[in-house]
Amino acid sequence: RIDPATLEEFTVEGGRPDTITEEKLRIIHEHGVNRVSINTQTLNDDVLELVGRKHTSAEFYRAFEMARKANIPIINTDLIAGLPGEGFCSFSDTIDRIIELRPENLTFHTLAIKNAADFAQQKDHMKSMHMFSETSKCVDYSQLSAKNAGYIPYYIYRQKNTVNNLENVGFALPGTEGLYNIYMMEEIQTIFAVGAGAVSKMVSRDGKSIERIFEYKYPYEYLADPDGMKNKEKREKSLHFYHNIW
Repeated sequence: RIDPATLEEFTVEGGRPDTITEEKLRIIHEHGVNRVSINTQTLNDDVLELVGRKHTSAEFYRAFEMARKANIPIINTDLIAGLPGEGFCSFSDTIDRIIELRPENLTFHTLAIKNAADFAQQKDHMKSMHMFSETSKCVDYSQLSAKNAGYIPYYIYRQKNTVNNLENVGFALPGTEGLYNIYMMEEIQTIFAVGAGAVSKMVSRDGKSIERIFEYKYPYEYLADPDGMKNKEKREKSLHFYHNIW
């Protein structure tokens, strides 16, 4: 049993603003959560509808205010540059409005087309020179605005199939950096993960050996294993790693 009071960082991925309620925030706060992510991607309602997000900018503001009232110490907000239908003027307006709210953490992503995305067919959108230029301006503006507002960059990474091969950057007000993000990027922290699609990662003391354990990818597979064969496999691999490698 883990005592939440002993945890240095306890994050809940709140996700879409329309899924966040006062009751959820109250419960996670009572159980020691000190960081929550509320991810709007953009504050342009037309763009949100175009990309299939089931929330509005008003719902984001409502969720953000509820998180503040729930006394969650650190709020992170994710934004995405390069969304279909959004140019520099719209994205820069979103940046300005979000920074006015002063979330402790800001994460700026560049659009990455995923195979399962509803707009995966819009690769022409990503390949256009205009989109390259607009998205590059958006990324530059987001980073400059964050720095001018007192945020510091604390982690960076790239994904496949991003517009113009641009980066994702996490910013934080000093002293509020997301430790999990840093440890994940550096691959220096053992991570135990549960649920469909989860990947546990065990790191040796010297950092030279990493063992990964994959859960079932899909929920129906995960739920169809009542005897917990994957849990048994995870337990055996974990014991072997810590007895013989760690």
